Amino acid sequence: MTKSDPFEQGLAAGEAAASAAGGASQSSSNGGRMYVRTQSFGSTDPELRFLERCGVRHKAVVFPFHPGRGWDLDELIQVREHHESFGITLDMSSLPIYERFPNIIYYGKSPERDREIDIVCEMIRTASRAGIDSLRYNTCVLPIDRTEPEEGRGGFFHTAFRAEKIPAEEQAKLTDAGRVTAEMHWERIAYLLERMIPVAEEYKVRMGNSQEDPATPPGYRGVDKVLNDFEGMKRFIEIQRSPYHGWNFCVGSVAEGLKDPAAEICPIIEYFGSRNTIFLVHYRNIIGGQYSFRESLPDEGDMDFHLVLKALKDTGYCYGIDPDHVPWTDDDPNRSYQSYAYCFGYINAMIQAVYG
Repeated sequence: MTKSDPFEQGLAAGEAAASAAGGASQSSSNGGRMYVRTQSFGSTDPELRFLERCGVRHKAVVFPFHPGRGWDLDELIQVREHHESFGITLDMSSLPIYERFPNIIYYGKSPERDREIDIVCEMIRTASRAGIDSLRYNTCVLPIDRTEPEEGRGGFFHTAFRAEKIPAEEQAKLTDAGRVTAEMHWERIAYLLERMIPVAEEYKVRMGNSQEDPATPPGYRGVDKVLNDFEGMKRFIEIQRSPYHGWNFCVGSVAEGLKDPAAEICPIIEYFGSRNTIFLVHYRNIIGGQYSFRESLPDEGDMDFHLVLKALKDTGYCYGIDPDHVPWTDDDPNRSYQSYAYCFGYINAMIQAVYG
């Protein structure tokens, strides 16, 4: 089995609203309309000019991290102002819980996790003081897992996951986290949210969690994933009722847990979108479904991505639409710039189409 490449691992370590009871109304810096954005690319001038050419005006970054204290206010302000000089607004940048704070979710170990959560909360305060109003994070235990890449149209290569290709002994092999049951996973998630979300609400920073990618059978590598099915996603939202607690909603990751993504995805979007709990959308299509799929360009997968975007628009969703896990080809000197340019153009055109 081939492990995911550094790009995929980076996304895994990675990567508004209240529930039906009510909360703050949604707003965006784009006049209430969805907009194209990205969580990829660095902050060099050539990269930012490329995004300008593609019509991208919103972006996430990875802020400099300092062990023991997290983020420095001056550095965050400097990064924000540099992007703004290119007309780019920062939103939904990564709060590196998976990457930097293993005791919170991966080990669930006290009192170490209490010290780490204190740093996370201070990072949220720092982001707010720096003019950053939204962050995304990840409560996974396992990184993104894939089998070998598969070829699509025109020589593009896409990541894929075929559980049937992974030997049973490898599926049963534990990570350093050991056995993590669903009950243990939920306890760790709730422990974090009960301490983190009140701070986010006080400082008015929207927090979007990611689904786990890919959906895997219970006990896969010793872990029961809890955020890939509809019931688990509903439970997560109910842990904290706040307009600052919601989703980095990855259409592809959710679809990976469904038996019929084309039929099942829009009702899930309608449920969470109508409750204003979607803060960011990863617009990724797939071919296949639960435990066996490959990723695809937005117009060639099993889901109708016009219907997906229309479902989001109909709920009043007004934040970013992000190409995610784009394919690559050796014919592209920059590996994936061609696919990013294609996806940015597709998203901009689709946004125009759904608004009429």
